[in-house]
Amino acid sequence: MYYINDMENIFKNLKLAFFDIDGTLIRRDFTGTLSLKSRCFNYAIESVFGLESVDYTKILGKRLFAMTDKTIFQNTLNELGIDKDHYYSREGELFDAANRYFDSNLQSSAIDGYYPLPGVMDFVEQLKREDIRLGLVTGNIRKHSIWKMNIGGFDGCFTTGGFGDDAEDRSDILTAAIKRNSDIPLNNICHFGDSPPDLEAARDCGIKGVGITETGGGSHTHEELSAVGYGLVVDSWLELDLIARYLD
Repeated sequence: MYYINDMENIFKNLKLAFFDIDGTLIRRDFTGTLSLKSRCFNYAIESVFGLESVDYTKILGKRLFAMTDKTIFQNTLNELGIDKDHYYSREGELFDAANRYFDSNLQSSAIDGYYPLPGVMDFVEQLKREDIRLGLVTGNIRKHSIWKMNIGGFDGCFTTGGFGDDAEDRSDILTAAIKRNSDIPLNNICHFGDSPPDLEAARDCGIKGVGITETGGGSHTHEELSAVGYGLVVDSWLELDLIARYLD
């Protein structure tokens, strides 16, 4: 069995590792208060559509863990009676309003309580020691992604990726990330996530995929991830032997 150390290169076939953010790298310590990002989105919905007292986290529930920022807005507004055409006609206004709120409240907001999943920091450090390129593939827009990484302790770890600014669909976001790293063959790329859409995106893009379960801090059960029928499902980021065998 492999263990974290700084002597052994165990991921010989991996050249580029993409990571989802929420439920894969970090979680948030919910204390009954909404995060700055959540307040941004709720403010934007009220500002643009005049819908007061909206809390999209309650409307969407667990579905949030598989959604991109664009689909968060779209599905929340759909639940509130706004059709897709009306949403798309004002999508730009929504993100402009969310960004204004974010920028205006960033300095005055308390740290939002994001923390790394168990073992993931060691796992990322192992990949860095092996000179594996690290990137993010997330439904979060780039600005919110960088903010979350800084709070979660991953400042400067990830140098490439795809973001919610790039596309609405997760597979399209991953495609954008792959195109930015066209020097690396698909067989040497893996996407690490925590939801069925993460594994589905890896499958659709022709790369490897690894999903972390609720047991390891993710958002979905082993059964839910395994139902995709693609990639590897693990209960801990320290199951290095399983991950290495799969990648090789």
